Amino acid sequence: MTELRNADVLAQRLAEAGCRHAFGMPGGEVLTLVDALAKAGIQFHLVKHENAAGFMAEGVWHRTGAPGIMLATLGPGAMNGVNAVANAHQDRAPLIVLTGAVDADEAETYTHQVLDHQAVFAPITKATFRLAQGAVATVADKALAIAEEGRAGPVHIDVPISLAAATAPNAPGPHRATASPVAPAVGTALDEARTWLAAAKRPLMVIGIDALRERAGTELRGFCERFGVPFITTYKAKGLIDERHPLCLGAAGLSPKADAILTPLIDSADLIL
Repeated sequence: MTELRNADVLAQRLAEAGCRHAFGMPGGEVLTLVDALAKAGIQFHLVKHENAAGFMAEGVWHRTGAPGIMLATLGPGAMNGVNAVANAHQDRAPLIVLTGAVDADEAETYTHQVLDHQAVFAPITKATFRLAQGAVATVADKALAIAEEGRAGPVHIDVPISLAAATAPNAPGPHRATASPVAPAVGTALDEARTWLAAAKRPLMVIGIDALRERAGTELRGFCERFGVPFITTYKAKGLIDERHPLCLGAAGLSPKADAILTPLIDSADLIL
């Protein structure tokens, strides 16, 4: 049986979760990761800038529903991708951000830029991990679950050079389930919501980015038409429903001038969905 490198374990975990595409610029510190991704069936796409890698990875998620992968080498490579990672955080897009990292015992003498990647990515990701021997599969599973659960978003994994190439200590266990499915509304809570809707004189629906993520435009439009509920979209969900629709009041958060018109409508609503 062929021995697996830690990079292979990480790549296989990502492949098992449905990831099929990774984007980035290779550097010596991530070549083992690039090789492992390819062996796991994840196609690596070479880009000209790490920001492009992040945006393309987010686009893959929009198209396929599987988390996108952004790969960056240490120092300047990782820093070049910050804007795209911050955008994924704001857009609630599940993104796995892999960065090459210098080994701890070489941090003070390494010839390239060395900085604390985790400190940089912590404010713009849902979580950041530094891969450790014996915990690769666990970290991969955690990263995937965190990226997709609740308000989705990017998760960062820092991968030390020698650890990526080192032999995994044992065969990884079965892949853990990732994000828990959202339970449908049932029972008394749903009955109470129906009562509120029936009694409302000035209902208003606010449609946000999660509706875009779930591709719920047709269903929400049908709901608004059935119950005569006007709607506002956030700017991230702008265009989910045709803005020429007679129940559309416009998009909030685009400008103070537009919000000055919409805010009184929100304030006067007796039910906001």
